[in-house]
Amino acid sequence: MSKSLFIIGAGPGIGQATAERFGHEGWTIVMASRNPRNLDPLVAELVAKGIAAHGIVLDATDAQAMRSAVRNADRISGGLTGVLYNAAFVRRQDLFTMTDADVLNDLAVNVAGGLHAIRAATELFDKRGGTILVTGGGLATTPHHSYASLGMGKAALRNVVQAIAPQLAKRNVRIAMMTVATLITPHSAEADGVADGFWSLANGAADVWETVYPAALAE
Repeated sequence: MSKSLFIIGAGPGIGQATAERFGHEGWTIVMASRNPRNLDPLVAELVAKGIAAHGIVLDATDAQAMRSAVRNADRISGGLTGVLYNAAFVRRQDLFTMTDADVLNDLAVNVAGGLHAIRAATELFDKRGGTILVTGGGLATTPHHSYASLGMGKAALRNVVQAIAPQLAKRNVRIAMMTVATLITPHSAEADGVADGFWSLANGAADVWETVYPAALAE
């Protein structure tokens, strides 16, 4: 039976590395981004490497658009196996220099978008099973004032994943987070390491809701 992964938050770092890791294992990849100028070349690069890949333009902050995109990804992939929420707005700025609009914008991407993805994926997988993956961050447990909105978002998603993992397991839906506690640059060994971590989460023990990269920081 073929498998497929929908990556929400396509980019040249974790998104691309994870797409290649799963794609080289024979999974069909569907990638989503708000900007087709970023999305189209990435999908083309995956296809050039022999990976079955598709792209969907998506504003993750729009709940209805998220539900539609998950259903569309399920259709074009022949049936989703997993969904990864990898979108984030990375702002290096403290809370008191952010504008009101900055706060709302960052919350919409870093928190609400993740919740929309989790809800939409759960709705899809509820009867048949599936895996929901979330990109976390070390700022969730070791916050820094200069990344106020990003740390808040990662902490919120970590809280949700930990809270609902047992509940979803009863519905045959797996949810797990990769907490990334280091800087990730495109086409790097670190990006590949995170991708390997997601692969292990997707295929590992069902009762594990979180792993940390680098692994040494989890000890």
